Amino acid sequence: MWRLFYTVVCSLLLSGLSSQSLDSTFALAERLYAQERYSEATFFYERARFFSPEEIEVEILYKMGQCYRRSFEAEKALAYFDRVYFTSSEALLKQEALLAKVQSLIQIKRFSLALAEIYASNPANKEQELRFHFYEGICHYARKDFDQSFHSFTAAAGDDSAKVNSIARLYSDTSSLYRPRPKLAKKMSYFLPGLGQLYSGDLKNGLNSIALNVAMVALAVNVGVNYSLFDAFLAVFPWVQRYYLGGTDKAEMIAKEKLLENRQLFYLEVLQVFDNDPSTTPKPS
Repeated sequence: MWRLFYTVVCSLLLSGLSSQSLDSTFALAERLYAQERYSEATFFYERARFFSPEEIEVEILYKMGQCYRRSFEAEKALAYFDRVYFTSSEALLKQEALLAKVQSLIQIKRFSLALAEIYASNPANKEQELRFHFYEGICHYARKDFDQSFHSFTAAAGDDSAKVNSIARLYSDTSSLYRPRPKLAKKMSYFLPGLGQLYSGDLKNGLNSIALNVAMVALAVNVGVNYSLFDAFLAVFPWVQRYYLGGTDKAEMIAKEKLLENRQLFYLEVLQVFDNDPSTTPKPS
């Protein structure tokens, strides 16, 4: 009788201690998470898991995944979101885990896989549906399928006519997403050194390239007149060739950088329409 009584008392005490430990440890983890101290939060979430019942464990796993994702360890985060998705019985939490997985895939630039997850989704509410469309737009934008990204972002705007109109206004002129054309810039600089840089909007480098190549040609002519064509060819031509060909390569590089800049600026304007913080939104670059 006394042994049974002792066992019951000890069990109740241990249960109370475990409950207190779970509550305090989880509260500390949540506090650290709110302070963006994700590596420390992960440690205490893991400790809380030790004491937690199964129905609470999936929520802790979700938070641990978010810690890894926000710490730019998306590969680790994926495993946690998968566990939440396949073990949770709550439709809302399952889809939140899927959304977080999509974000993680975008972080590591696996846009095709992210789209596959989006197309397999089953949003639990309208808000989740709009978020899935938003990330779908990011994936299409990253894959340079700008027409499809327009449809996805428009769907993400939902019934908000102001957002729909803003997206339509942005996409009414997409010329900056295709220009300057790097190959064209290179060909233009073959035709006239510096012309490709000017086409890309780089006035300084364009004028420098023109001046440098003109100076090299003038030097070659001067050597040819004062010495011989052979001397001009031998002494100056290698330099003319170097700056001429180097200028065409540089024109292509400048055009690529300008094109990337244009696309990034366009993307930031899209984020502003949705009031998203660029520092926390997955980037498609």
